[in-house]
Amino acid sequence: MITLTLLHPVQATPVQSWTFENENVIRIGRAVDNHVVLYSAVVSRHHVELRRHGLQWEVVNLGTNGTYLDGKRIQQATLVDGAILRLARSGPNIKIRLGSDRHPATPNARMETVPEGRLVDAEKGTYAGEEEPRGTVAESTPRAEESTPTSSSTSVPAQEEQGAEFAVIGQLPVHLLSEWRAPPDCQHSHAQENDIFCIDCGVPLRVWKTLGHYQIIRALGQSNIYLGWRSGLTAVIKGHSLAASREEIRAFQRQARQLCKIKHPVLPQFWEAFRYGSDSYLVSEMVYGQSLKQRIQEQGPMNVIEVSRWLIPVCELLELLHRQDPPVLHLHIRPSNLIHPYVRRETTDLVLVGWCKASVLTSDSGTFIGTVGYSAPEQQEGKPEPASDLFALGATMVYLLTGYEPETYFRWGTREYRLYAEDIPHLDPRMVDLINCLTHPDPRERYPNAAEVKKHLQEIATIPPAVSSRA
Repeated sequence: MITLTLLHPVQATPVQSWTFENENVIRIGRAVDNHVVLYSAVVSRHHVELRRHGLQWEVVNLGTNGTYLDGKRIQQATLVDGAILRLARSGPNIKIRLGSDRHPATPNARMETVPEGRLVDAEKGTYAGEEEPRGTVAESTPRAEESTPTSSSTSVPAQEEQGAEFAVIGQLPVHLLSEWRAPPDCQHSHAQENDIFCIDCGVPLRVWKTLGHYQIIRALGQSNIYLGWRSGLTAVIKGHSLAASREEIRAFQRQARQLCKIKHPVLPQFWEAFRYGSDSYLVSEMVYGQSLKQRIQEQGPMNVIEVSRWLIPVCELLELLHRQDPPVLHLHIRPSNLIHPYVRRETTDLVLVGWCKASVLTSDSGTFIGTVGYSAPEQQEGKPEPASDLFALGATMVYLLTGYEPETYFRWGTREYRLYAEDIPHLDPRMVDLINCLTHPDPRERYPNAAEVKKHLQEIATIPPAVSSRA
């Protein structure tokens, strides 16, 4: 048996593991016909092969950018248990485990301390959920909970309005429901000073507090968001504002119920929601990857065809969310919340994160949540609606096409202050019309729904390459 674990490039946190028992050859690369498919510009289509010879495994480099074993460039070498395989000088790191383990491979081992107020490494990695956005007021530091968890019960609207028990099961990984025990003989001998997980067994080395079934490792930022751990998996745990009113708590619970029911490849998996003490929490998977903002900073602006193809799946998700009753709004769409995950997901290469700031549209809405340049006028007035997400989508297109924040192209016209896409040099007229419609100050003048936006993006995506230009 051989187990391959992809490590996060910054925190060395295992992102995903693959175990092979009967294969004699394992291929790793960017092409979809590999056993392990990794998205990275420096990884070749068929980068490396692992070959079994009796009881031993060897690695053979096939990639043009080279393969490194424990830091040394190799062409062919024998693998040993615990070795680190790196594809290209700056590419993905894969930890090798040989033989049968007495406990399942854990997808979280080493994670260094995340800087206060941020959930993002500016150059290499992104968590699900990001830094405090401009234009919002940070909430107070989360407080520790000492109360006991409430028991589960079925949630119905009548119970919700009466403030009754709150427990929702969503896409909870099956193995979380079974008993999990850490290996009793692990001495954490490889732990380093800044580690918060044992790199060998995955057990947290420091636990701040407990929320229900989850051990809380630390707070992430200032918005009642936590890094949680349960049975070998890390999670993002979001609580409502500590100063939330009763109506805001009810809206948070409605949002949690809806998100736990929805499954879409562009949407993170929401595992469950529960009440602990006097607070309610929503639990989701951690998504590791590169944001489109980071991608633009590294590779430069995209052309109109690239932008269209990236955002078509986002329109499909928004169409689904806006059809809910009541509609589910993100209200925080921007390039830094659109993540290209390190590990391939079903039918899309993009995940929309940042749901810690999401909201459900209710008659009680009245608080501005958003980011300057990406927030529609009605959202800034505390009256968001589905068209507000479309406004943010249009503003996001501007950044992807230019590398500049959308407010760069705001100016006063004859009657109003708004974004003028025609000021973007050499931009295709169809994209100009699309962005201007999406970012119109009056929500009634925008496209009626995300399905219409998707249709226009599909038309633009078919423009011959010679016609489209990079802004």
